[in-house]
Amino acid sequence: MMVVLVLAACGNPFGSDAEPSPEQGIDAGALRVSVDRSARTLTLRNTTEFVVGYMIVDSEMATIALFPPCGTTCLRLMQGDSVVVPYSAIGGYTANSRRANVLWFKYQRGTDGTLVPIEGMNVVEVAL
Repeated sequence: MMVVLVLAACGNPFGSDAEPSPEQGIDAGALRVSVDRSARTLTLRNTTEFVVGYMIVDSEMATIALFPPCGTTCLRLMQGDSVVVPYSAIGGYTANSRRANVLWFKYQRGTDGTLVPIEGMNVVEVAL
């Protein structure tokens, strides 16, 4: 047990080319999105070191309007959490929808303890 702790404290024992599993760890700012077409769902996994807010819209809808960060009204994922989202919950989704945009933002705790959006909006486009 002590050897494992020492190796972990010294960094990655498998070399710098080892990739973290998509099922664990953080990835310096990525929100992972996977699609299950048979279940008609998207799975979002927050692998960042931040709380993230997100919105999902049909890609055709996203061409009409640019969505600013939604402040405290966004759906949120804590670090390491994941959520399964049915296609029917995608903004503007119809039976003809072929693509969706997952818009997401990083949050940081403000001095008063509230979450404040930081940096810019990120977009992951997925085929449905």
